[in-house]
Amino acid sequence: MPATPTKPSLPPITMSVLAFGDHTELVHRVVESIRIHCPRAEYRLIVGANAVGDKTMKLLSGRRETGEIDELAVSPSNLGKSAMMRQMFAAVETEYIWWFDDDSYIIEPTAFERWLQAAQSSPASTVLWGEPQYCEHPFFFTDGAGADAVEFVRRAAWYRGLPPPSWRPGGKGEFNLWGRGIGDGRWLFVSGGCFMIRTSAVRAMPWPDPRLFVVAEDIILGEAVRQQGWNFAGISPLGVAINTQPSRGVRQ
Repeated sequence: MPATPTKPSLPPITMSVLAFGDHTELVHRVVESIRIHCPRAEYRLIVGANAVGDKTMKLLSGRRETGEIDELAVSPSNLGKSAMMRQMFAAVETEYIWWFDDDSYIIEPTAFERWLQAAQSSPASTVLWGEPQYCEHPFFFTDGAGADAVEFVRRAAWYRGLPPPSWRPGGKGEFNLWGRGIGDGRWLFVSGGCFMIRTSAVRAMPWPDPRLFVVAEDIILGEAVRQQGWNFAGISPLGVAINTQPSRGVRQ
């Protein structure tokens, strides 16, 4: 009998780059940084072309034809970051996803090895890596979560009953933080401009939350991870430049 063809083994990481609008120079920079600094056999590259200009589309189509980009997700209209992320994540088969907004890019040749080693050496309960951040109050949120962030969490499919962050007594289960009779209102997360996450965690939550559009998705992801009883970890040094441009997304 003829031998059954074997499926090629998958690399550990899918690099996921979001391109938005007419910013060809940014897309070129991040894709080039991946090509230069990451061993090609160790990753797949998916790019989401979200309402990009003709020049950017030509660049991405050319890179797709040469095999530098493994998959290209295209939307002529602006889906928003989270909706395009869902489309891109659905195509991922690798163990990890390394996400890049188009204004983030790799700046150190050892960054790939360092990020992957951090992920592979972490306990199963650590599912997210990047640049740690915190937000002290939900009035900094937009995107539908800001009006009542606590209720936004409680209505989520990924909510698991843990008290959400709040300065009211009981926030995150705390009633006397710092001896002041208050809850814990700190929202802990990693920067959404560049992060690595276990694909299994993306599937389990699932993520992204369909109610999100562009802004605050990283803050809400941090809480979604906490709700599962999981953790995130910082990478130091990052070896990545993150959020190098002002926000260009449409706020909803």
